[in-house]
Amino acid sequence: MFGFGKQSRSSWITRNRPSAPIAADFGRSSVRLLQLAAGATEYRCTAAAEIPGSPFAGNGHKLDPQVLASRINDAIRGLGFGGQRIAATLPAELFQTDIARLPAMSDKELADSVRYEAIDRFGIDGDRSVIGHLRLGATAGGSNDVLMMVLPREVVDTASAALSSNTTLAFRVEHAALSALRAVTRQRASECADPAESRDYAMIHLEDRVATLVLLRDGAVSFLRAIRGDWAPVGMTMHRRTSTGRIVSGDAAIAVDGVPMDDSGTAWRWCSLAEESLRCLRHFERTAGGWWPREIVLTGPAATDPQAAATVESVCGARASLAVPIRMIDEPEACMHGNEWIAAIGSACAELPALVRNVRAVPQPAAQARTAIQQRTAAGMRTAARAANTGTIQLDPEPKPAPAPTNGAAA
Repeated sequence: MFGFGKQSRSSWITRNRPSAPIAADFGRSSVRLLQLAAGATEYRCTAAAEIPGSPFAGNGHKLDPQVLASRINDAIRGLGFGGQRIAATLPAELFQTDIARLPAMSDKELADSVRYEAIDRFGIDGDRSVIGHLRLGATAGGSNDVLMMVLPREVVDTASAALSSNTTLAFRVEHAALSALRAVTRQRASECADPAESRDYAMIHLEDRVATLVLLRDGAVSFLRAIRGDWAPVGMTMHRRTSTGRIVSGDAAIAVDGVPMDDSGTAWRWCSLAEESLRCLRHFERTAGGWWPREIVLTGPAATDPQAAATVESVCGARASLAVPIRMIDEPEACMHGNEWIAAIGSACAELPALVRNVRAVPQPAAQARTAIQQRTAAGMRTAARAANTGTIQLDPEPKPAPAPTNGAAA
C-alpha cells in the first residue's frame, strides 16, 4: 500500500474520521465505490456505486480525472457515503513488481536499499516513481525476501486528483491483488472449519491483463508473481451501473461486446496459467522445505469460468475453488455482482474488525493432518520471528510553513 495526502488536512480528517473509509477500486472500465460497516458474521453495506469509465487506459471510456472527480463527488453526496477518507486500489498492470533477496536490516535501511535496487532493476527514474515494499516470510540465513512494488508517480497523482476534493482526501493506494487477498483471508477465517486453512493457501487473482499468484503461509504473504496474459472474461457482456440504477453522471450503464466462446482457446489459456503457477509452486517448495498449498482460491472477473478452477486443480495437484466474497456482506447494493468487487471489499474492510466465526470446531482428522504437514515442512527454515507485513509507504508530506518569529526571538 502507498499512503499519500496533505499533512494539514489529513490531521483534521484523522480526528473526524468515520469507522471505515470509502474504498475506490479503479477497474479497466469503471470505478467501484464501496463503504462497509462492522458486523458480526457479515459486514453491513453502507453504500455502493459503480461509475462507468476510468482515468487509465482500459476496455471502457477513458475519463479525464477532473470529470471523474465530479462524478465521484456526486455519487458520494447522493448515495449515502459518509466521511472524507478514500482508499484506492489500482490494477496490477499499473505496477512493476519483483522479489529481491536482501540482508536483514531495519525498516529505514530496508526502504533505502529497496529504492536503490528498484531503480537499478527496473531502470526507472526514482523522482518520477513511487516505490513500496513488502517483507515476504521470515528472516532466514541473515537475509529476507522482499517484494518491490513500483508505480509511476503520474498514476498516483491521477488517482489522487480523481478522489481528492474540498470534502474528500485520498490517503492510501493499494495493489488490487493484495486487497483481494485481505477479503479472501477474512472470509476464510470466518467460514473455514479448520482455522489453519485461512492462513495457508494460494490465491490467483485474475484481472484482464495480469493474473497475480499469491502464496500465504502462516498468515503472511510469502510469494507473489505477476503473470501477464489475456485473462479477461470470454463470451460474456459486462455491464456497469450505479447502485440504484440512477444516473450519477453520464450513462447509467455501458456494455462491452464479448468475444465468441472458444472452448479450446479458453482451455489453452487456463492451461498456460496453470503451468506457470505450477512452476512458481515448485520454486517455492524448494526454498520453503517442501511447503505446498492444500487449496488454490481463484478470484477476479474471469474466475467464474469453470474451466479455470478445473485446469488449475488438475495441473497443480491442489484443490481449486472460487472465492465468493459477496457472502461477507449483508444486503449488498444492486450494483454489486460477481468477483469484480473483491478488491473493493478487501479495501473497505481494512480498518474493520474481523468477522465472527460461524462454523463448527475444527474436525480432529483435519487438525491431525495439519500437524503432520507442519512437522514435515518445518525443517528448521525459520531463524527469526516473522516480520510485520504492511507494505505501506508514507510519502513526504508537503512542507509546513515556517512559524512566524515571536517578539522575543526577533529581539
